[in-house]
Amino acid sequence: MYLWMKYANVIRVLLKKTDNETQKLQLYKHEFEQGGRHPGASLAFSLDLINGKAMNIVSSTGIARDLWQVLAENSVSKELLKERKIKVSIGKSLELQFERIQEN
Repeated sequence: MYLWMKYANVIRVLLKKTDNETQKLQLYKHEFEQGGRHPGASLAFSLDLINGKAMNIVSSTGIARDLWQVLAENSVSKELLKERKIKVSIGKSLELQFERIQEN
C-alpha cells in the first residue's frame, strides 16, 4: 500500500489524462520490496475499473487490491473514476498502464 500512497497524486493525474490517451508510469522492483512484498511474488495484474467499481478485484493480486483500496478511499479518485471505464495493468516490465476501455 505504501507504493500506491507514494504515487497517489501522480495516479490521479494519469487517470484524468486517460480520456485522451493511454498513460504509463514506470515502476521498479525495489519499490515493491520496500513496501513489504516478497521478492519472488508476482507483480503482474490487470484490473478493470468501470464507473467507479473494480470489476475483477477478487481474482486480482494483493497489489491490485491495495491500489484499488487507495483509489476507493480518496474522494478525488472516486469522483474521477465515477464516469470512466479504465483498464489498469502491470506487466513483467513493471510499467503501470492506464487505458480507457473503448465502448463497442
